[in-house]
Order: sequence, then C-alpha cells, then structure tokens
Amino acid sequence: MIPILLDTDIGTDVDDAIALALVLASPQLDLRAVTTVSGNVDLRARIAKKMLMLAGRGEVPVAAGIREPVLRQRSFLWMGHEGSKIVDTEESLPLADAHGIDLLIDTVLRERPHLVAIGPLSNLAVAIMKEPAVIAAIEHLTVMGGVFEIGNDPAVPMMDYNLGSDPEASLVALSAGIPTTLVPLDVTWKVRFTQTELARLRNVNSPLAQVLCDAIETWWPLHQAMFGGQGAYPPDVVAFLHDPLTVAAVFERTFLTVGKRHLQPAIREGMFQLLEDESATTFNVVEQVDAAAFVEFLVDRIAHAAC
Repeated sequence: MIPILLDTDIGTDVDDAIALALVLASPQLDLRAVTTVSGNVDLRARIAKKMLMLAGRGEVPVAAGIREPVLRQRSFLWMGHEGSKIVDTEESLPLADAHGIDLLIDTVLRERPHLVAIGPLSNLAVAIMKEPAVIAAIEHLTVMGGVFEIGNDPAVPMMDYNLGSDPEASLVALSAGIPTTLVPLDVTWKVRFTQTELARLRNVNSPLAQVLCDAIETWWPLHQAMFGGQGAYPPDVVAFLHDPLTVAAVFERTFLTVGKRHLQPAIREGMFQLLEDESATTFNVVEQVDAAAFVEFLVDRIAHAAC
C-alpha cells in the first residue's frame, strides 16, 4: 500500500469528491490525512470528513488549511454551492484540532507519504516555508496542473486553475526539488464523466455513491453554464475527471503514457508558467490517456467498493 496525504479544494468542482471516492475505493492506497485549501476551508474540510465517514474511514484526520493565495493579491474561486447535497449546515463533524499546515507537516515528517495535490499549492508552499524539512520527507508529489499544448486542442484553456490561482505558491512548491509527476489539463480535459456513467453510479447501493451522485447533479448545470458554449463540451458530459485521473496516476498507469520533461517554474507577467529548459529540473508529465479505459476503471472501482 502507498501511504498518501490528499491536499484538496474539494467542494467546488465535483471532481475532487470523485477523486476522494477513488482513493477510498482503492486498496493500493493508504490515506493518512486530508488537508483542504482555498476559500472556506472549514466547509471543504467538513465535506471531506463527511465522505470519509460515509465510507467508514472516519479515523482519517482532516484539517483546514490556507484560505487565500499566499500574497493575498487574488481571490480563489467560490461559487456558493459548496457542500450542497453532501453536508448539512448544522451537521457536527470531528475535524483535527491542528491547522492544516501543521497536520501536513506532522504527517509528512512522521510517515513520509506520497503527497497528492488536487487544488492550489498554497498549503504545500506554506508548509515548505514553515518547515523546509518536509521537502526531503515527501516521497513523491503528484499534482493536477500544467498546460503543455499536448495535442494542440484549441478548446483547452491556456492556464489551469490549480497552478494559476496562486502562482507564487506554485513557484515555491514546484521549485523545491521534490520528485514530481504532473497530470496536466491537456490530458485530463479528455476524460469525461457522462450521463451514462452517472446512471451506473446511481445504481450502486452505498451511501457514499449516492451522495457522490447528488453532488455531480448539483455541479452538472453549473459546469454546463461555464463550458457549454465551447465545442469541446458535449451535452451529455456531467463532469471532467481531472482529479480522479491524478489519483490514478499514483498507483495505476496502465491507461497512461508518462514522459519526462525538463521544466523551469517561473512567473511571467503575473502568470505561472512551466518553461521548457534542458538545464532545468526533470518532471514526470502524463502525456496521453486511454480515456474510455480510465472511466470504466473508475466506475468499476467505486461500484465494487460498495460490495
């Protein structure tokens, strides 16, 4: 089993919740802690804790981390639906007493986990600045982030949200020398959850699967409103699977092609970039995906976890 710490902005885009469900359904992964980042991190932590308890994993500590980008010159995305159909407003859920940064540092130094970051890198950056020893203690870092124009799809945004929303944090975290795998937007953009998969998941007899379906149905119209005008968004798509694919890259790569790139993290005109430079640090970069195979794997894994 691979010990992991999941750092997430769960609650806005539903793919974080699907990613956590995949973690909980995968016996190859040993989830040691969850930290939340961006905006109302306490609500995000409660969402994660509720999902853990529904899966019978309430012992996993969850703590709220950094609310704002490290230089406080920007604002993180907050849409107002976060927590809907997952956690009730007055529901009491036992979160860790520690701040998310301290939980991250303590878990990393004690257990040397693989860190999976599926949100902005603010928590990791602040942890590095507070306790540089975490750099050597992180076994590996897997990040959902980056845009490399793989396949030259004009529908793919020029910048991914995770690395672009707090560029200074991304610069600190990805310049630290931690062995890193990037799962970029170019690739995750191809992996989509449709109404067909949602119907299959709705037939899974588990409280976690049902809550997950409710969350997908809440996110679906919001996502369509944001992306429906783009030709790359067929009407039957209910979610993009950015973060679940990132989780899978930690332990199951049969449907992935991974290459190596020399990349220099930089900020140019206020925007975070990963610049190709043969003298720079080597990153593992996911370059191709068998999308259909991954989606089938995901649904099957979550379904069988309920048995």
